[in-house]
Amino acid sequence: MTGATTIPVPHLAPLAFAMLFSVFSLGADAPPTAGPTVPSDPIFSALMADGTVASGRIRQISPNGDLTLVPSRGAEQVLACRRLVKLSRDGFLSMNAPEKQLVLLPEGDRLYRAVVGAASETKLDVQSLTFGKVAIPLESLAGLVFDPPVDEDASFELVNRVRTEPQRSEILWLAPNGDRVQGGFLGLDEKALKFQASTGPISLELAKVVALGFDASLVSYPKPAGPFFELTASDGSRLGVTNPKIVQGEVIATTRFGAPVRLALNDLVHLHTRSDSIVYLTEREVAEARYVGYVGPTRPFRRNSSVDGHPLRLAGQTYDRGLGTQSRTILAYRLAPGDRRFQALVGLDDRAGPLGSVVFRVLVDAQERFISSPISARDTPKAIDIDVQGAKLLILITEFGERGEVRDFADWVEARLLR
Repeated sequence: MTGATTIPVPHLAPLAFAMLFSVFSLGADAPPTAGPTVPSDPIFSALMADGTVASGRIRQISPNGDLTLVPSRGAEQVLACRRLVKLSRDGFLSMNAPEKQLVLLPEGDRLYRAVVGAASETKLDVQSLTFGKVAIPLESLAGLVFDPPVDEDASFELVNRVRTEPQRSEILWLAPNGDRVQGGFLGLDEKALKFQASTGPISLELAKVVALGFDASLVSYPKPAGPFFELTASDGSRLGVTNPKIVQGEVIATTRFGAPVRLALNDLVHLHTRSDSIVYLTEREVAEARYVGYVGPTRPFRRNSSVDGHPLRLAGQTYDRGLGTQSRTILAYRLAPGDRRFQALVGLDDRAGPLGSVVFRVLVDAQERFISSPISARDTPKAIDIDVQGAKLLILITEFGERGEVRDFADWVEARLLR
């Protein structure tokens, strides 16, 4: 027998409310001297704004982001930046728990497998395994993790806390019991961290410090005036950059905070285009969210994590952005003039296990535009690409599958609107 629980939600405009009601009625740094460019060894797939995919080895990335791919057969292709959504390395699965020290920057950027050096009054020196030596302005730091947990989930939880908990002061997490101290950051060298606690200034051996979260109200992370790119490395590090180009097998670029960096092509895993033409749903407010429980309590959707608060992972691949839901969840988003297409990759999160089963549905102005068959952990994630031009409302539904809501951890990864 199925029970139903409705969670109160804010008032929605009459049209949107009517559409939602109908849903419930439908059922269940400097560069070296330039040398000749050669294609990269890894093969990459480029997702374009029209949903098509081009595949090949990278020969060149121009400063404006245009990409030259050399396919296994046929002539090389130049893919315009304005049409490129993302570039992904074929067959590469994400690392698990981050290693060494972690440097956290706003908006999800980070340096994993790093060695944190000394801090001056304005900058912190960091040695990244993949991006090399980077000088980061202190005002661009969201946090530092000196001793991350080995367990991936515990590491993910700690990183989230370091990113989100500091609001009007810095926070120190201490070993061995995770005690916290609020106050102000005073300085850092290779051996000790200096901190202004309520009892006065203190100096702590780094071995006693688990993490440091910086005051979010003082953080500044400049967003480029035009399109920029997010480079994700093989160790899980990610940086937002401008003016990328390839020189002797390396991607040379400038970070959002103005530092030059380089990344070996063989260490490049993803390149995402960020511009006003690509808007992720995690950056838009949901107009309304409703939940129906099968027999037990419902779980609200989460941004950029699975519904149970873990990294989004489909088929062994971890994703930075997306919506985590559980059946039955209905999310409504108001569409804006200029929204053209909705794209996402959907599937059952890897943590769901063998019992989970869900159905994904997408409605545009109350008209069903996509419905999947029941999807389990054994099934390949499915790509969605739907025309939404001129529409007013986009509704995403996670339906009960074949076993009620048993571990129905459903992911809408990289759910985005193209404009």
